[in-house]
Amino acid sequence: MHRYRLLTLLALLLGIAPNVFGDIPRGGRGHSGAAHGNVPASSTVNAPRSDMAHVLIPHLNADPKLSDFLSQPLGSATARRMLRITKFTDRYPEDGQPVTEPTTAYMGYTHEYLYIAFVCRDDHPGLLRAHMLQRDSLSDDDYVEVMLDTFHDERRAFLFKTNALGVEADALYTEQTGADYSFDTVWDTWGRRTPNGYAVMMRIPFASLRFEDVPQGDLRTWGILLQRGITRKNESAWWPQVRHNVAGRLTQEISIDGFANVERGKNRQLEPYGLLHSIRQLNTVNPVNPYFNNKHLQGYTGLDGKFVLHNSLVLDLTFNPDFSQIGIDNPAPPNQRFQYYYPELRPFFIENSSYFATPLSLYYTPNIVMPQFGQRLTGKIGPWAVGLLNIDDRNPGLQVPQGTPDYGSRAHFYVGRVNRDIGAQSNAGVIYAERDYLGSFNRNGGADYRVRVDRRWTLSGQAVTSETEHRDGSWQSGQAYVQSVSYSDLHKSFYFNYNDIAAGYLTETGFFTRPDVREPDGSVNYTFRPKSGPLLSHGPSIYSERIWDHTGLPLDFYFDPSYSFNFKHRTSLSAFLDMGQDQLRPIDYSTLKSNVEYHSHVEGANFYTSPKPQFALGGTAYVGTVINYYPPAGQGPYPVNVDSGHTNVEVKPIQELDLLNTYEFDRFTDPTSGAVAYDSHQLVTRWNLQMNKAWSLNFIGEYLATLPNAEFTDLTNSKDIFGDVLLTYLPHPGTAFYVGYTTDYQNLDSNLCTRGVDGTCNTNFPILPHTGSSFLNDQQVIYMKLNYLLRF
Repeated sequence: MHRYRLLTLLALLLGIAPNVFGDIPRGGRGHSGAAHGNVPASSTVNAPRSDMAHVLIPHLNADPKLSDFLSQPLGSATARRMLRITKFTDRYPEDGQPVTEPTTAYMGYTHEYLYIAFVCRDDHPGLLRAHMLQRDSLSDDDYVEVMLDTFHDERRAFLFKTNALGVEADALYTEQTGADYSFDTVWDTWGRRTPNGYAVMMRIPFASLRFEDVPQGDLRTWGILLQRGITRKNESAWWPQVRHNVAGRLTQEISIDGFANVERGKNRQLEPYGLLHSIRQLNTVNPVNPYFNNKHLQGYTGLDGKFVLHNSLVLDLTFNPDFSQIGIDNPAPPNQRFQYYYPELRPFFIENSSYFATPLSLYYTPNIVMPQFGQRLTGKIGPWAVGLLNIDDRNPGLQVPQGTPDYGSRAHFYVGRVNRDIGAQSNAGVIYAERDYLGSFNRNGGADYRVRVDRRWTLSGQAVTSETEHRDGSWQSGQAYVQSVSYSDLHKSFYFNYNDIAAGYLTETGFFTRPDVREPDGSVNYTFRPKSGPLLSHGPSIYSERIWDHTGLPLDFYFDPSYSFNFKHRTSLSAFLDMGQDQLRPIDYSTLKSNVEYHSHVEGANFYTSPKPQFALGGTAYVGTVINYYPPAGQGPYPVNVDSGHTNVEVKPIQELDLLNTYEFDRFTDPTSGAVAYDSHQLVTRWNLQMNKAWSLNFIGEYLATLPNAEFTDLTNSKDIFGDVLLTYLPHPGTAFYVGYTTDYQNLDSNLCTRGVDGTCNTNFPILPHTGSSFLNDQQVIYMKLNYLLRF
């Protein structure tokens, strides 16, 4: 039944655009002519503009090597034949100025590969930032970057980036959502430091890209941008020039011709995995019988598949996905009134997530906890972008004891979106999202748009409606709307946003905090950019927000001014003031007898500096008065004073080792007596030893503690110590070997509950009572995992 529903959804979505699969463009903006052109050796482009004539990239008869670019003159005839680019232009800190350190790029292609080499000179090569790091984690190293708009639509691009040692990072870039580094593909880099800077070479297989068909022998036209980042100077230089006062990056790309008769992409990809693990884990699903679940040397297998249709649509399939090697994300900050937003870390969900992005969130995949089967279709054909997702979630059926009717049940998620490009940088789309579980459902659908006006103004909006039938048969429905306008140039930017969410609106597929609000909010920023001196930029920023319910009752008001300074040598400082007014009602907290208005304010500062490549220090500190959302049982929220400090320290004592440590301390005290209501400690340490580009050893440690005073809060005295060690061999994306160990300790009573004389738990008392200081090992996992990429 679910398969037929997905097919119906596909038909409905594509029915809105009946020609989305029918009119596949052939040739696009390609130009007929000789396959390789008549290109002089070492063609040089010195003064490009995005509106200049197309640049021709030469075909190469042999493969260049990194050693060809380590000296002048170039070391081979092949390297000398490549397109040579010399004039990079700053975008930051001084927009439009020549780059302070010379950069030369070389480009050429063979039947199988695109080659791009960078020769980056530096007057102080000892100050270069270059470390052996994890893939996609270049930290604050110096880097070079290539953006390839292979469909030449100025909206989406492949992004390839590397540091001076050849550590790769790749992403899919869109003008609306930025860079998505969950994308991984197979390509190669080589990098070396030199007495005058560094040189790197990229080799990108055409089999790893997607692009349009053209007739045999015709040239293709792609868009391209090159960038060099000089971190210690906060400097980014581009070819061609990318201006601040023009919205977007790809809108300023240069057209490059070539790529005739190149190898097409690999259209089928399978990635099977095998997992062997032993696990000891606390199971508390049945409140009268908590127990430890022990499994020894159990094996699992799974499979991810990728199939490219028409070289532009990608069908992803997954069976038994496993994410054990991902580790953890940082914990949520304390004293949160609403659900905390956790960023997605699982590759299957974040890859191509931009195809589902809309102003109102209907695609928040942390709601999907434990999938077994999933399918996703994403891609672009001509002006149409398509995203379809169908996946299950076993988690609801595992949250009830075995033997109960709901045990083993699962929820099903369906999301579909079609988006149509309009004009140069505008688009309109529709989206539908649904979650089904045991006869209940939540359905959302609506339309959205984005319009670029005069290169600096952007208008966007969305309207959706939802209907929900709960398991008890009750029903609710409602609508939600959002309208936004934004503007940016070299010195100033602002946005204004208006949300209107009905009392009955609900989304179970997206991120949602509260219904029944009318909420205008906005921000204004101005940036001064001095022409000289250690100060690169500074300026004020103001954010404000006002919320009413639909009866016109004022609920919340926030006014947050700040002022920021950015200096050379990776140093910044900002001061901020956050003032708030919240009105809480009995429907918000049942212990309140009437509406109560609260006032809050905090004053603080942020600081970051990294004067040397081996060290970075950052922190935030603030004091003030906030609302305690965790009062003692039977009482309503009340004001508390807060003192907070958050510190980040990153040390790289050697080229291969990165030690990142964060610590946050929050103390909440009673304003009248000065007594401590509760303290919160969060210590997270992440260490990575990157032995080479393939082998790494990673450690994550976490200590969380909440130390309450029962007179002022109903929070439980809790302490948690978590550890994760992971050895990884990753020669290229999709092929990897992992050996990992995870453990967790909490201050839990070893009896797990208050037991009666018969040994069963007394349900009048909570399970998992906490102790004062002793710790119980509630989770322990040892695993080995192997996955292998097959492309054909």
